[in-house]
Amino acid sequence: MENPNTTHINSTQEDNTEDLKKIVLQYLKYWPWFLVCIVISVAVAFIYLRYTSNVYQTNAQIKVLKEQSGLDLTGLEGAAPLLDMSKVNLENEKEILNSRRLAKKVVENLELSKRYFLSGNFKSSELWGDERPFTISWIDKEFVPESDSIASYAIEFESLSEFEIRNKETEVSKKYTVGEPMLIDGYPMMLNFNPRFEGDITQLAGNEYAFSYVSTPKAVTSLTKQLTVEPLGDRSEILDVSIQGQNESKNEAILNSLIEQFNSDGVEDNRLIAKSTEEFVIKRLNYLVDELDTVESGLANFKSKNDLVEIENNAEVLFTKSTQAELRVYEISTQLSLTKNFKEELLEQEEYDLLPARIGIDNDNINSFTETYNDKILERERLLISSTNENPALIELNKIIKQLRNNILNTINNYIKSLEISLSEVKRREQEFDINIGQLPEQEKQIRIIRRQQEVKERLYLFLLQKREEAALSYAITSPIIKVVDFPYTQPEPVSPKSSIILLASLIIGLVVPFGILYIFFLFDTKIKSKDQIKAFLPNLPVVAEVPQYKGKENKIIMPNDRSSVAEAFRIMRTNLNFMNLGKDEASASNSEVVFVTSTTKGEGKTFVAINLASSLVAAKKKTLLIGCDIRNPQVHNYLNLSKDKLGVTNYLYDNSITAKDIIIKDSVEGLNLDVILSGDIPPNPAEMLMTSRFSELLEEAKQTYDYIIVDTAPTILVTDTILISKYADTTLYIMRSGYTDTRLLPHVRDIYEQKKLNNMGVVINGLDESGINAYNYGYGYGYGESQEKKRAWKFW
Repeated sequence: MENPNTTHINSTQEDNTEDLKKIVLQYLKYWPWFLVCIVISVAVAFIYLRYTSNVYQTNAQIKVLKEQSGLDLTGLEGAAPLLDMSKVNLENEKEILNSRRLAKKVVENLELSKRYFLSGNFKSSELWGDERPFTISWIDKEFVPESDSIASYAIEFESLSEFEIRNKETEVSKKYTVGEPMLIDGYPMMLNFNPRFEGDITQLAGNEYAFSYVSTPKAVTSLTKQLTVEPLGDRSEILDVSIQGQNESKNEAILNSLIEQFNSDGVEDNRLIAKSTEEFVIKRLNYLVDELDTVESGLANFKSKNDLVEIENNAEVLFTKSTQAELRVYEISTQLSLTKNFKEELLEQEEYDLLPARIGIDNDNINSFTETYNDKILERERLLISSTNENPALIELNKIIKQLRNNILNTINNYIKSLEISLSEVKRREQEFDINIGQLPEQEKQIRIIRRQQEVKERLYLFLLQKREEAALSYAITSPIIKVVDFPYTQPEPVSPKSSIILLASLIIGLVVPFGILYIFFLFDTKIKSKDQIKAFLPNLPVVAEVPQYKGKENKIIMPNDRSSVAEAFRIMRTNLNFMNLGKDEASASNSEVVFVTSTTKGEGKTFVAINLASSLVAAKKKTLLIGCDIRNPQVHNYLNLSKDKLGVTNYLYDNSITAKDIIIKDSVEGLNLDVILSGDIPPNPAEMLMTSRFSELLEEAKQTYDYIIVDTAPTILVTDTILISKYADTTLYIMRSGYTDTRLLPHVRDIYEQKKLNNMGVVINGLDESGINAYNYGYGYGYGESQEKKRAWKFW
């Protein structure tokens, strides 16, 4: 047994498919508009691509090497490695690469404030390097324009030596020869041929070029906006530097120059630190030379005065421990001396001078603070190049430098205290050993004391000599701070404009624009277009017929031999009218049928339907009477070309002396046996007149003679006339006009139907279009009617 739920699901799916098909075909009806919009959109895209300059992207990858303080000289006793590897902060390097300071150096080095173009009919192409047939230089750099606006000049060569230069904005136009000084807009300049021009210089005549100039600050701003610096990965130490521009060679030249300036800047920073360290060490060496000379002179004087020779070391065992203590005293004394000298240098130098780095102080905190302090000093100097002392970033940096200076001083003080405590303890132990050797000759003790001082000074002197050499080597070294992973490379495909994307976008726009317009049109179109809209809102209300649009200028009356689609629609209406009265009481006194024709509002074609329904019934040999009961706005006489002054319904209702035979017009249309009763004079109280018994008497009398009585009544939403006499109707045909009746009137029709205000109600859709998805297509494919032409393939909807 078939599952009813399955049938319902299948039906729903079919309905959804049918609804989707109708939506698609609704838009396909306007396919010429889609085609026109697509052609226009794609044509605009082609024109844009044809006359828009290509923009190319150039990339270069560099690896920023870790900072180096010098060389590894561990082969020398007591030396420390001078290659200090520290982690690279890529964020800082990114900011330096994209800084205005470096950009300004690139702009000045490559003269990016000047641009040269080869003018075309619709677009100009930028020239760079050896592509430029000429160059323009400033005769007096004091008069170089510094305005933020762009100065642009057109240059046209009339011959190989003569040219005309024009400013399109100021309308200045002058002629000069190559190499002749020019004064344009108050700026002295000169045009000369480019000796490295790779083209044929003899072909310049007749060509037009352009030259533009911007101020250096504006060129720097433009360059920083073009540059993009990003790391290749989260953990990578490689930076990707990219730039976009019209000329590939120019892009590569800019990146090469930027990388070169970045490397030179880093090398110079390292040289400044090494230079500061060397100066400090030399200053300390001068002091130590004097002190060492004093000690050595004292030893010589003591030996000469006491006539001493070398004393044999007969107390070697006793002095072993004393010697170890003495060595420790030497080390601590050396550190103490270096630290105090460093403190003295810190207190005596200017506020923002560099500090000597890694001079031998064995304290990681002091060395770390010193390196950070030097980095901040260099950063401050770079910032001062492009800003003033009131810059918030400079003020904040000054605070950090001051704090670092205080941290260094506090750390030095703490380290000195620690060294002094250690020195005191070592000396105490040394004194214990000295007590045990008290028997040694006094002269030997004095010599040892002097030699001890001499050894300390010599060790310190040799240490500083080593540091001086290290600093000198570091200053002399110009090793790069970066490694070029990939030199500048320009992608062969332009990044802008993207041909495929623009063409695809133009195609989409060509589809979306008409679709959007049609969607808005359909969204705000509240007119009834098809039977489906009525069936969706009034599913139980039968649709008796669908009448196509009559496009004639004169009122249409169907004749018996008419084979048009309109005539066929009324014949279908006539047939369906019989089925609507199958339930009529067979015992009724009369077999006549009263058919009311009404609508919601005027203009929906109820009079047109009433007259032509009557005409089709007459053609079927049915005795038919047409009564015009729209007594407020009568229209029947206009269709039949009759005088509206003839007696009619209103005359019959208020004058009892007038009979039905007096108001019936026989054979109102030539060739059509149709009897008509006009509405008559327009009364002041039409509703009250229709409520009289005379109206029912008129219908009863007509039923004795006619098979069908077609009554053209008033619209239901405007007046109550039709509702008042609806009880006399066997069938009510409710007219709705396609493209005219508003869907917002459907609730009114539903209320009339559900409250049974009109008897045996059925809908007639009038004015359907004969083309498109809502077409009245009766006759197509069946060979009926006048519409027997073969349906064209492109009219598939």
